[in-house]
Amino acid sequence: MPTSSSPADRILRIGGWITALGLIFTLVAIIPLFLPSVEMPSIMWGLSMLTGVGLIIVFVGLVVGARQRRAQR
Repeated sequence: MPTSSSPADRILRIGGWITALGLIFTLVAIIPLFLPSVEMPSIMWGLSMLTGVGLIIVFVGLVVGARQRRAQR
């Protein structure tokens, strides 16, 4: 598999990792909803917001990639 090092691909990879990390924090943050005896620090709710940040970064990467492909035509 050839590795692409365009800026859009790097942005997409970074956004994907941040989204995945945010989803993990979200799963950890909702544990108290199912197990009331477990208490989580409130910072987990803040860290779960990384999901949205990652999705925004992925969207920016898609836009950058589309503009690069359009400029190559």
